[in-house]
Amino acid sequence: MSEIENRFKLILNENRKAFIPYFTAFYPSPELFRELIRIADRTGADFIEIGLPFSDPLADGKTIQFSSQWVLEKGFSLSGLLKELYYLKKEIKASLILMSYLNPLLKRGIKSLAKELKECGVDGIVIPDLPFEESIYINEIFKSNDIDLIYLIAPTSSEQRISQIDRWARGFIYLVSIIGVTGMRENLPNYLNEYVRRVKNLISKPLCIGFGISNPNQARRIAQISDGVIVGSALMNLIKENLNEKNLLDKFQKFIQELRRSV
Repeated sequence: MSEIENRFKLILNENRKAFIPYFTAFYPSPELFRELIRIADRTGADFIEIGLPFSDPLADGKTIQFSSQWVLEKGFSLSGLLKELYYLKKEIKASLILMSYLNPLLKRGIKSLAKELKECGVDGIVIPDLPFEESIYINEIFKSNDIDLIYLIAPTSSEQRISQIDRWARGFIYLVSIIGVTGMRENLPNYLNEYVRRVKNLISKPLCIGFGISNPNQARRIAQISDGVIVGSALMNLIKENLNEKNLLDKFQKFIQELRRSV
């Protein structure tokens, strides 16, 4: 059983739901990024998802695109992030999950990167542009390094594909709540409950929901129908809107505490 699976077993045994905040690596600066992670961990995040900045983030909306471009323009280094994660992992209790598009991973070398990630304490990885049909070999590489490849299911996924994904999935399954890119939404889709019900009937793994969750009320609704809630754009947007405010960290802590309580 992997680290993520063990942690989820404890979470479900405690009759609660997982809270998974997302952060773009080194946004808005390495120092603030480090402190934001610490706050999220102290607030009770079960897993922390860290996005690798990429020049062509196809699945991301304007908020995370902005944060990625911001970091890239300041000179992002994957080696620098790996070093940062190594030391961060020694401080925090939450499990680390990396989110990256496929191209940067191939450039680094999947086999060597998988070993590096494990040494840094990363327990899972999300690759949003990796087709399921091409994932098996990569899945085996990460599995051999005790890292869970987290598969995504979308509203357009067929029942056959959902069942196939469940057979190969480890850790948990990431359910994309909407058709489209990440980003805050005023309202969650009307079809969400039926969509989640359909997926749950086909899988055996824990189900976490992300994309479009903007506030504590939406997080509470998602927690009622899933095993975990993933929030990214709302957090990155709060940081963006308060970059020049002295009380940025206080506002961030208050908001993430509200999300944690709601979940």
